[in-house]
Amino acid sequence: MILLTAYASVETAIEALKNGAFDYLSKPFKVDEMLDTVKRAIESSKNAAAAAVTDPNAPLRYQFENLIATNSTMLQVCEMIQRVGPTAATVLINGESGTGKEVIARTIHNTSPRKEKPWVAVNCAALPENLLESEMFGHVKGAFTGAVVDKEGLFETANGGTLFLDEISSLPLLLQGKLLRVLQEKEIRRVGGNKSIPVDVRVIAASNSNLEQLVAQGTFRADLYYRFAVITLDIPALRDRPEDILPLARHFIRSESAGTKAHPALSQEAADLLVAYAWPGNVRELENAIKHAVTFLQTDTITPDLLPPRIIARASESKAQRSASPSAQGNTSLKGFLKAKEKEYLEQILASTHGDKEKAAQTLQVSLATLYRKLSDEPTPSEN
Repeated sequence: MILLTAYASVETAIEALKNGAFDYLSKPFKVDEMLDTVKRAIESSKNAAAAAVTDPNAPLRYQFENLIATNSTMLQVCEMIQRVGPTAATVLINGESGTGKEVIARTIHNTSPRKEKPWVAVNCAALPENLLESEMFGHVKGAFTGAVVDKEGLFETANGGTLFLDEISSLPLLLQGKLLRVLQEKEIRRVGGNKSIPVDVRVIAASNSNLEQLVAQGTFRADLYYRFAVITLDIPALRDRPEDILPLARHFIRSESAGTKAHPALSQEAADLLVAYAWPGNVRELENAIKHAVTFLQTDTITPDLLPPRIIARASESKAQRSASPSAQGNTSLKGFLKAKEKEYLEQILASTHGDKEKAAQTLQVSLATLYRKLSDEPTPSEN
């Protein structure tokens, strides 16, 4: 389905895509533009049908390059990626640092008609404010001290492709206004120049800050926010998608051991530590932990001692907490007694499912995240 409307707005665009529309066109539109959109919709439909035939588990699991998901929330994100990838819609990706926002942006690019065109990524927080404008829009010779030659900016470099603006909240207000003009007019003007240069760039932005709050505080332009938020993807933290920890870990193991005859295995003890850890650095921290383990690996199995010290320390803290529990000291409160009995029951259920935590969670009629918290002795939300 393609929506044709004379009253395009952020709200109608979002609603149309959520309800299954492939794309939307605002009147007046060119015939070529409509034909191109129809062609992309047909191609996308063919690809989806082929995927369903070749992968019977496609609705339950998603894997594309480094993007892996079994968690229901992440599967919804992946479904949105498949829908918006082939379109020209601007996308805003929200999530904590390390959750994989750039991986998701790259996946959107790779599922779009622009996949053979340039992919350009920039971290807006990593560049000094006085260089940002020149980096994004380019400059002409003599525009400022040191500008000895003309230089194209990132928008020109990405022409025909996709520009990923990470940490968009770091843009100063003045530059936000200039960026808004580029998105509206589809043309840039180099610093120090007076010539407008047309550009055809799809922009994907990401932020680990709440942009709505920044708009309320006056540090982020409302009009730019609404321009970016045509489609918003909210990426959960790794601690909120524990089902994905081990599939991601095994993916990183394969990646880090590429070129070897056999990929190392992950011991059950090491797997339990990975699942119990809170991962404040999210997927990036997990990837680094696997790199650490593979670097020091001397056998064919990753064991707990190969993991970074902070993960081992976290496990030791949990063990010490269990040893110091009231039931172990013979001075048991009702709460302590019930918690100890609950732990015993959880272990019995796990034994009956041969360690399959997903089956255990189903038997207990609790979420997998709740089961992991209880097993690691972390307080559940109701206990805080």
